[in-house]
Amino acid sequence: MSLIRYSKRRGFTLIELLVVIAIIAILIALLVPAVQKVREAAARTQCINNLKQLGLGLHGYHDANKKLPLLLINNGGTRSTNPQGNEGRNTGLMMILPYIDQTPLFTWTSQQQTVSGVAILPFGPIRSTVYQPYNVQIPVFTCPSNGAPAQIWGLTWGASSYGVCIGDTILNNHFANTRGVFGPTQTTMVGISDGTSNTMFFAERAFGSGNNRSIHGYFANNVASLNTSPITCLSTASNGLYLPAQSVMTDRPSGVQWFDGYPAFTAVNTVLPPNSPSCAADNWGDSWGVFSANSYHTGGVNVGLADGTVRFVSNSVNTGNPASPEVTSGPSPYGVWGAMGTRSSGETFAMPD
Repeated sequence: MSLIRYSKRRGFTLIELLVVIAIIAILIALLVPAVQKVREAAARTQCINNLKQLGLGLHGYHDANKKLPLLLINNGGTRSTNPQGNEGRNTGLMMILPYIDQTPLFTWTSQQQTVSGVAILPFGPIRSTVYQPYNVQIPVFTCPSNGAPAQIWGLTWGASSYGVCIGDTILNNHFANTRGVFGPTQTTMVGISDGTSNTMFFAERAFGSGNNRSIHGYFANNVASLNTSPITCLSTASNGLYLPAQSVMTDRPSGVQWFDGYPAFTAVNTVLPPNSPSCAADNWGDSWGVFSANSYHTGGVNVGLADGTVRFVSNSVNTGNPASPEVTSGPSPYGVWGAMGTRSSGETFAMPD
């Protein structure tokens, strides 16, 4: 008679299994924030590099033309003319495309074309006709921290995470004078008398990416008294969201059309602190308002200066008296932030750390 031995296999007890699961959960909880920090650090670095490339592009354009681009390009046509035009609202940044490795795109947009039987002037149209060059996503225009751009009328256009600086100017009907580098006349580097290391070319302005109550990429509309008391805009939002009772421009977010030069969509004025709400005086953002810099980086925004450097500016930067009416001459009433935006206002200040 043979003896058969049975070995008893011991498995995990329920308690041991729960302990292992708990340890794994703790490790994941520790690892995920670390990975997110690394990703955000990489995104912020890329964002800084983008602003440096844009600054170099502006310098390249200036070297070739002895002046900087206009705020807006007007090709003399509208959506109703034949050929169709851009209604005077395309961004002047289109002129630096050859200086940021986008020469084919510049060539494409700077020639008259026929699209679906419609004649199109160079640098146009702004809308009405589906114009393929404007679908191009230009990498240097997009901060990786931004989400996917929101659609307009069912279409996804090329987006921009950066706004050109119009200074501390509020009452700007697009062709009025501004106190920043960009306006209706072309500034020269010599004309930046406050110093190129003290004056902004660009600041981050996150484009619309889904939540149309967010201050990131959207703006309140029909807000009164912005030019006499810009602090009014602060009361339209709380904790990064516009208040439920506040009307918001939802069908045309800012930044989701890189080629649109109206300040409501692709510009920044240095009045309210970074990551404040933005407000337009009219219903559509076609007039004027307070358009704040904002980003998805923690605590502030990156800005590109006229000397080609990039600085991170905190939300707590000195903004002077945001209840002050705007001024048209002399030092900015909006503190260090306002002074960074103006090109020739005679301010003396220390750049924020």
